[in-house]
Amino acid sequence: MKKITQFEKNNLKTLRVEMDLALASISKRFGITIETGNASFTANEVTFKVKCNTLGSDGDAITKEAEAFERQKNYIGLGHLSVNDKIQIQGSTYTLKGYNTRARKAPIQFSKGNSNYKCSIQMLLQSNPS
Repeated sequence: MKKITQFEKNNLKTLRVEMDLALASISKRFGITIETGNASFTANEVTFKVKCNTLGSDGDAITKEAEAFERQKNYIGLGHLSVNDKIQIQGSTYTLKGYNTRARKAPIQFSKGNSNYKCSIQMLLQSNPS
């Protein structure tokens, strides 16, 4: 690997991969998840956002959205569901991930594979009645 003299998109991609590899051993040692997020940079400085989460008994990260869903589910009419439940949306099966308290129109978060999606409370209720 050659020395970085100036930050640019191409070498930041390489740097992120190397950081993720280094953080993987720390993640394993402490039993947490560590994700490298967005980066802002100039030619001489880069700032990466790094997110760490503890793991639940099922081995999944306990995110603030997952905690918010468990806290809010009875108030929004979704008491019959829990985080990581399989849900149906428009005929497809997804995994429920959480509730984004800052998203008014589509606060429900769910995923399929590596893709993340969101929808309204009403859409989730229509597809998954109690």
